[in-house]
Amino acid sequence: MTKKELVKQKIGKSAMQCFVKFGLDKTTLDDIAYAVGLNKASLYYYYKNKEDIFIEAAVKEGEDFILTLQEKALQKKGVDKQVSYYMQSRFNYYKNVLNMNRVSVETLNKILPRFFELYEALMKREKLFLSLLIKKGIAQGEIVQADAVKIASILINISDALKHSVEQQAILKMENEVDYQHSLQDMKFLITLIFNGLKKQA
Repeated sequence: MTKKELVKQKIGKSAMQCFVKFGLDKTTLDDIAYAVGLNKASLYYYYKNKEDIFIEAAVKEGEDFILTLQEKALQKKGVDKQVSYYMQSRFNYYKNVLNMNRVSVETLNKILPRFFELYEALMKREKLFLSLLIKKGIAQGEIVQADAVKIASILINISDALKHSVEQQAILKMENEVDYQHSLQDMKFLITLIFNGLKKQA
């Protein structure tokens, strides 16, 4: 890791602590600079604004979380339980990243495009992980022969679409908070439907 990467990592960790403490909207670059032990001018060498710091740090944190989550999912018994646990946990994680940092709807509208851009590479790895789980379930005779890659892609895409839909509705309605409860319930119902259809009949 280069010196620049190490400094950025330090900035990201310190910034996330500030975001948790004060919320993204109320955190200033001065707060972050103080936490890192740099002056504000030095921060501008690495980032344009606090939103860029948040996005990059949140995606890095997300990558670490997903790796740990995948290990935990593998410990569940049965492909349906592995997939269900994985999908619900990731949904709650991404929901909590925004809620935990108390991101206003206005700020959310500003950061989502860049967040999705960085998130795309991670999403490809998530789809690969899920497809391998499903292929293993097929090989072990738990579920019928199916297109594992397509199912994995549908699960991630629909889960994210449900989450993004309520975020966009909150932005359009100018609501102060985003309520994800119905989206999470819809996603759980979708997983149940898919695996009920895939399970081998006795």
